[in-house]
Amino acid sequence: MNDLSKTRNTMVALFAAAAILGAVSLALLLVSMGIGSKMWARGESSVQAYAMADGLRQTSDDLTRMARLYAATGDERYREWFQEILDIRHGDAARPTAYQGIYWDFVVAGEMPPGDAGPPQSLDDLMAEAGLEPEVMALLLQSENNSDALAELEADAMAAANSGDLEGARSILNGAEYHRHKANIMRPINDALIATSVGTAMDIGGYYGKWQAATYALVAALAVSILLGIAGAAVALRARPGGGNG
Repeated sequence: MNDLSKTRNTMVALFAAAAILGAVSLALLLVSMGIGSKMWARGESSVQAYAMADGLRQTSDDLTRMARLYAATGDERYREWFQEILDIRHGDAARPTAYQGIYWDFVVAGEMPPGDAGPPQSLDDLMAEAGLEPEVMALLLQSENNSDALAELEADAMAAANSGDLEGARSILNGAEYHRHKANIMRPINDALIATSVGTAMDIGGYYGKWQAATYALVAALAVSILLGIAGAAVALRARPGGGNG
């Protein structure tokens, strides 16, 4: 085999190897992007879990607030708003579009709350759509059930206030039994937040390790591909007339 043939074969081999590594680099890039998407989705799921947990906690606190205000003042608006909060949560009334933000503080102050009236949608449906982890979903459903149980006690307190027994109503809404019920609502929420935090950290940590490995491999493949391309170009230049092979 003459020198020209050897040079041609060397060029072909170098450029072929560079092309193969270029294809490998593209595959590694797609893998890296896929892992990044999973990391993003896991983070979004965590954000949704925190939003659902915070919304449930806020709803429970809003119910407490309305019941206590009614017992203290006898103002019928607070009992109506109490029922509206339950209806929104259960999907029996329109859910305001900005309900996840500050809402009832504006209503109680006599101001227009942000957002418009959206379609009815229960909290259960929202949690299902959020794609929560089964463990987190179960804990939040448990908290909601406990909150519904406390709402019955709050309704009893408002009935007592309506009949003129304001002291009895205030006693129900501030007694030891009430606080035990409240703790039973918040405990599953707290457990859900802990589970979300731990699960997210573990999942993202695993994804990050895979993303890092894929990224390092991508950089290495690109570097070798570039070096092979440079070597092939150098061989081609040397093979030109007057390039060093004469």
